[in-house]
Amino acid sequence: MAMARARCSTPMRKQSPFGRSRWRPWLLLLGISVAWKVLVLTLGAAVPRWLIDDGLEHIPAAMQPYASQARATALALWDRPIERTGIVRLVRVVSVDRVVSADAGGCGGKTARVRAYTFFAIPYSEVRTVCDRGVVEYRVFRRHR
Repeated sequence: MAMARARCSTPMRKQSPFGRSRWRPWLLLLGISVAWKVLVLTLGAAVPRWLIDDGLEHIPAAMQPYASQARATALALWDRPIERTGIVRLVRVVSVDRVVSADAGGCGGKTARVRAYTFFAIPYSEVRTVCDRGVVEYRVFRRHR
């Protein structure tokens, strides 16, 4: 009997089934949240490279040097820290034309349109260049007349 009392007198700690698993749903939600964000940002950054090229091979051979220069000019115009590191994921030369105007200067009247794309290949804005100058147009969705 003395043995039985000794066993009964020791406190038995019984863990509640809810004590340890109380944090599991929160940790699961946190893990899903982080995984979802990593997946979306990784795919969002990769999709423009899969779907859109830089557009230089579609430009006639005689205009390709100017197209490359226009692309560099456009990248220099999207120079704000958020644009440069976060928003602009890809730049594409849409068209290169030759126009006759008084402000053409020494470049032979060449003009180009360069479009920037953000995550998931969504158009961000366009740059119109004339020679080595450019103007950023933040009109993504243009009205067709």
